[in-house]
Amino acid sequence: TKQEAMKKIVTATTSTATTPATTHIQPATSVEQVAEECSVIITMLPGCQAVNHVMTTLFGEQTSMNASTLLVDCSTVSPTTSQHWHKKALENGHTMLDAPVSGGVKGARDATLTFMAGASNEDETLRMARPYLEAMGARIMTCGGPGTGSATKLCNNLALAAQMIGICEAMNLGESLGVDPAVLATVMNQSTAKCWSSEVNNPHPAVGDGTPATNDYAGGFGTQLMLKDLGLAVAAGEAVGVALPQGTQSKELYRLAALRGHGDKDFGVILKLLRGE
Repeated sequence: TKQEAMKKIVTATTSTATTPATTHIQPATSVEQVAEECSVIITMLPGCQAVNHVMTTLFGEQTSMNASTLLVDCSTVSPTTSQHWHKKALENGHTMLDAPVSGGVKGARDATLTFMAGASNEDETLRMARPYLEAMGARIMTCGGPGTGSATKLCNNLALAAQMIGICEAMNLGESLGVDPAVLATVMNQSTAKCWSSEVNNPHPAVGDGTPATNDYAGGFGTQLMLKDLGLAVAAGEAVGVALPQGTQSKELYRLAALRGHGDKDFGVILKLLRGE
């Protein structure tokens, strides 16, 4: 149930708490309760549909949101979705920031996330949000007006998706040609192929320590989520008349991985797909 899921989150968080502040978690029973009791609301949801549902509830006639609430949406959604709720917040006397994140599970665990921030009044909005964002991340990058944080995140993941596919192909080819995967990764990370997908989240299970690949691709950034982000990026490209041939091909490859039952696995599972697994 929803209550059982919340209890698990609170238990997991408090069991690893390192400061007194992190132990004072009060689980809410509804979105309405959050709206009524909090002056700062941070959301991180899996997609546009979930964000629209929660925001519709927050701004609903049956909800009494605090005056001048600060809304920080860290979800990866379309720029138009962010812009819609920025406008709604402004009309109701609230302040909003779209601030999706990058850094993966490790960044979230280590509080080293990068926030990509978009707001109508950047200086003042960031002044209000900074203490909360700095508690969760290491970098806050201002991207421009409403929706630009979301747009920047889609561009980042568009590039990341193709990057991971390239590393998977290279690791698969190298091993097939008799090169030790660990040696290949070391050379690549000292050469022009060095990138996040080769160094931090290498998709080969014989490379690295504690990566999703070493745990049968459990954890990490899910293939289904990457597929969702690519869908948003390709749709955004179509809306503004920008061709994304590589992004379109990447989307179909991740779709195939999801259809093969890898949707919940880290997106480096493309390596298994290339091996026919």
